[in-house]
Amino acid sequence: MVPLVIASAALDLCPALAQAPAAGPFDSTSLLAVAAGHAREAATRIARPARAPRPDAAATQYLAGLAQLNRNQFDSALVPLRAAATANANSALYHGDLAFALAETGRWSDAEDEYRAAVRLQQANPWYFVGLGATQAAQAHWGQAAASYTLAVAADSAVVIQQLIAPASDAFQQAGMAQALEDWARMATSRFPNEPIPWLRLASASYMRRDTVVGFPAIRRFRSLKPDDRVGAMLYSEYLLAAGQYDSAAVLAHQAAPDSSMRHLAAVVMYNVGGHLLQGGQFARAAEVLQEGRELASASDQPMYDLYLGIAKLRMLQVFYNEAAQHSDCRKSHAADSMLTDVAHLVTAGVAADSAIANQVLTGAIQQYRTAIDGFVRQCRR
Repeated sequence: MVPLVIASAALDLCPALAQAPAAGPFDSTSLLAVAAGHAREAATRIARPARAPRPDAAATQYLAGLAQLNRNQFDSALVPLRAAATANANSALYHGDLAFALAETGRWSDAEDEYRAAVRLQQANPWYFVGLGATQAAQAHWGQAAASYTLAVAADSAVVIQQLIAPASDAFQQAGMAQALEDWARMATSRFPNEPIPWLRLASASYMRRDTVVGFPAIRRFRSLKPDDRVGAMLYSEYLLAAGQYDSAAVLAHQAAPDSSMRHLAAVVMYNVGGHLLQGGQFARAAEVLQEGRELASASDQPMYDLYLGIAKLRMLQVFYNEAAQHSDCRKSHAADSMLTDVAHLVTAGVAADSAIANQVLTGAIQQYRTAIDGFVRQCRR
């Protein structure tokens, strides 16, 4: 038997890489609680008069409301705090604590109004900007939240506390402020080097710019802080894929895949890895990775995996058949026939993904092998 060579086919297996995933939602309550305490202290300090203060008729109501705030009785605190803010509309302190109570009871729009009043009265107090940003973020007003957090930091960088890292990052990302997000992440990694989220944000921003000089150390640092995090595993796999470290990329994508939100991204990485391995002549490994990717892919995407899985197995068949034919090894004739049937099934399923390549393989290489293998099987029967 004469060995056959498969006709070359266009194997453009490198679609755009999936974007790095965003971090999850933040808990604004803890941020607001911390910000409220700082705001109260700053408001008292900023408003401290040089002379003896005038009597404040609203002070008694405010103190009653504050006592309830301190006991986390937020609903009960609303009545005296609202009365105090109404009686003394020029007190940033009263408006600020009323805003905090409203936010803790989920009245985000009303809380935003009160924080705006506090900001107008006391623009030097950065913590009111933080509270304002948190209420805006809770209403998905991301651009406004990003602006409020930016103003807070501009007023006093002391507001960059750990509780603010995730909310500010989310606001910048959701608002599409890529450079602001990266700048924030850099500042946060410098100030809190053991806080994982800024490293992930910096790695994500760097990945979008294809900046591996910054990105690789950032994602490795995140992985050292949160080695079991599947978002980090997914992003690292994309970095490794772009760097040509295909086997490592596949391993990490497989680790991330049990998270349902990562399945599609993991499947895309597997597809790309399989394509590169196929192009590099590692047919068995390419088939293994493409099969794993197919199991993660949606039903509508599976024909794409079937096509190149079929091509990978066809390449494996080429080696298997040629060796059997050269040595007239009839023990392998039926195995070759079964392999070709499997390949034809896969490539036929792949017509839905790329009919030009699939039909080229079906009418070219597969037809050649069908003729040759049928002859091999007949010869072995004689």
